[in-house]
Parts: sequence; C-alpha cells; structure tokens
Amino acid sequence: MERISLSALVERIKAGENLEVGGYEGEYALVDRVRGIVKGDISAEELSDLKKRRPRGGPAKKQLEAAGEIARRLAENKIAFKVVFGPREATIRVGRGFIRLVDGVRIAGFSSLDEEPLPLIIDVLEKYGDVKLLKPLK
Repeated sequence: MERISLSALVERIKAGENLEVGGYEGEYALVDRVRGIVKGDISAEELSDLKKRRPRGGPAKKQLEAAGEIARRLAENKIAFKVVFGPREATIRVGRGFIRLVDGVRIAGFSSLDEEPLPLIIDVLEKYGDVKLLKPLK
C-alpha cells in the first residue's frame, strides 16, 4: 500500500486511475491497485489462450470530474472506497454498495438515499445526472 495526500488521490482519480483506498493514516490515504476476485486456479497458459481485446475508450471527462469530487468527499470523511473505470463509465464501491456513473447515476446495495455515505455525496450525484436507486431482486 502506498501513502498519498488527498490532493494526489483526487488527481490520480481524475486522470482515470483505478484505485482502492483501504484506510487512512492522519492526512494520508492508504492506496492500492484494484484487485479482482479470482475463484479457482487459473494457469498462465490458460490466461494466454483468452482472446485479447482492445479497450473501447475510457470514461468521459464529466465522469472523471464527478468521480474526483466524490473521492474527495469520501476521503475527507475517512471512508474506504474503490474506484474502477470502464468504457464510458465509472464505478465507486463503498461498503457493501456501489455507485455507477453512466448516462445518469445508478446506486445499488443501499436501502435508501439517506444511508451513509450517500448524504455526503448526493449533491454531486444529482449535479451529474438522474439518480436512480436500484432495489434488490426478490
């Protein structure tokens, strides 16, 4: 894990870097690369057999700006989070839920917009676009 300042954290996110903030030490955030989940053993040979694809673009500037502001607010309140960018989208994972910035905002894993940490960032989300709270499937 790497220790970086809040301003450096926001700049790296605005540059489109996938990051995981695992904790805080004083004024510094403890940052690591985002790691996926691997279920089962996969050999290097099996990985090389997978079709290699060219990424279809990155996140839009508006998504980078919004993700940077959300990261600033979460870091100021010492909340652990993960930011992952994809083609034309940004996903912020917080606790057991996530916030996806696409055409609008999709929020999943939260029971209401009043659940922490959403009140800290709801104004940024509403400024970005239409906010929809996705309900779990029954």
